[in-house]
Formats: sequence, C-alpha cells, structure tokens
Amino acid sequence: MPVLVLLNGAPGVGKSSVAALLVGHRPLMLALDVDVLKHALGRWDDDPVSAGRHARRLALALIREQLASGHDVVVPQYLARTEFICDLESACADSDSRFVELVLVVDSSVLAERLDDRRVHPDRPEHAVNNVLVAPSDAPRLVGSVGAVLAVRPRATRIDASGPLAETLAQVLAALDRPDVIRPLR
Repeated sequence: MPVLVLLNGAPGVGKSSVAALLVGHRPLMLALDVDVLKHALGRWDDDPVSAGRHARRLALALIREQLASGHDVVVPQYLARTEFICDLESACADSDSRFVELVLVVDSSVLAERLDDRRVHPDRPEHAVNNVLVAPSDAPRLVGSVGAVLAVRPRATRIDASGPLAETLAQVLAALDRPDVIRPLR
C-alpha cells in the first residue's frame, strides 16, 4: 500500500534535504516540493497567495496520480495551518493509501543559526526567495507556529532535527517502520 509522507517543520529545518535523501531509500518515491511548483509558475510573485493555492492544487493532482500508481510520495512543506494537511489526508483516503505526518522540530536558537547559514550560503534557487521572506529573527515565531500545529495534530510524530542530517534521516526511516506512525485513513 503506498504511503504519503508529510514532512512538516519550520523553514530552514531541513525538510527538503531529508526528502531528497529519503527518496534514495524507496523505489520510485516522489519528492514533491510545493514551493518548487509555485516558483515554476509564471509571475507567481505578482500574487504569491493565489500562486501558492494553485501550486497546492497541482500538487494534490500529482500526489493522487502517484499514489494511484502504487508509489510513495514525500511532501516537504511548512504548514502552519491544517487545511492542506487535511487535503493530503483526503488524497490518501481517496487512493486507499496510508498517511504519515512527521514534524521536524528544533529549538529557536538552532533554527536561527540554520536560517543565518542559509542566508549566507544558499544552496538551492528557492533559498534566494525564502531568505527575503524569513530571517533568523523569525525563528521564535516559526518554532511557535510549528508547536501550535502539533497541539492540534496529536497523531503527528515529532522528529528531532537538531542533529546532523544523517541522524534526522535515520529517525524518519525508523518512524516509517513503526505501525503506529503509518496509519490507514479508512
């Protein structure tokens, strides 16, 4: 049964990096970064809210197709509200797939350090855009917003992302082996 893995967490916590490594462990798993889709839309920055909504609709269509074909998906996405999480759950239910909700967590000081490092040494094109939107001084607010989502999503699994990337990936892989983490939606 295919699995949809949501990697939630604050910007800069390592979601996209973990997703890129995770696909190396699961044949034909799709790493689907909604922000990359959004930034691929022409003149997305004229109306970033509408572009973001459209990118999510496109992502859901791709997710449904991938799951229907029997293959896994990982979505690395910062979600401070639960609407899209519910949409992802519905996509799983519609395709008789399983849903895994993982939240990468760090404390404010670690996040501020990572955001500063990303600002100084961006390693992906979307970092240039994100660095304008998110600064190291935003770390406490971002950590708080992730905590607020965790408060209303008690079945989400916390992953300590404060260590090296390899340790975070190991925790994600271990979580994917636990039956209490991977859950059917029916």
